[in-house]
Amino acid sequence: MNRQFRVKGISGIETHIELLVETTGGYEARITSSGEYGVRESCEYISDDLLESCLRTGYLIELTAVEEAAVLSA
Repeated sequence: MNRQFRVKGISGIETHIELLVETTGGYEARITSSGEYGVRESCEYISDDLLESCLRTGYLIELTAVEEAAVLSA
């Protein structure tokens, strides 16, 4: 599993979510934020309902293979 998303959020802070493992009712995800003060990374649980809601409202945008490669190489 390697779905990646860009978070529509605060100007000046770039945040990406990578789904690592599918679990019962959701996913373990790596959240990486980079901005003026450096990079912050955490691993969190995201429920199926929350992921679907964020996609439906446009808060999360799933990255294409080309965009994923750019994120991974950065």
